[in-house]
Amino acid sequence: MRRMSDSPEDFLRLSDQAVDDIEKMMNSGVSVRPLYSRLYYAVFYSAKAALLSEGVEARTHRGTASQAYQVLFDQKELIEKEDAMVLQRLQERRDMADYELEVNFDRNEFKEDYEDSKDFVSKMKDIVESE
Repeated sequence: MRRMSDSPEDFLRLSDQAVDDIEKMMNSGVSVRPLYSRLYYAVFYSAKAALLSEGVEARTHRGTASQAYQVLFDQKELIEKEDAMVLQRLQERRDMADYELEVNFDRNEFKEDYEDSKDFVSKMKDIVESE
């Protein structure tokens, strides 16, 4: 197994792969639960890439969400507040999808989250490419 170099570009590749997985899964008719997991990781990996390009290395999932909010929104004003909240929102939904027995996700709500996530990933790519 080859280890990643932990470069922003490597994390963007993982993000793109997760987005590709989502599109294939949506076309196959899977339930929303696994879609939220892949959606979260698409956003998570892109946030890690943007943070690395800004010289910030978060070690945990919560740390990545926190640093994305603090660094990309609060300190550097590279994204809007609504964008900064996407990662945290998807982390909560992924946790619900993975661990809650009684949760029913609305497919239309997922589609909105998917569009927000694609926008978020695009903004993270812009941050990486501007460095």
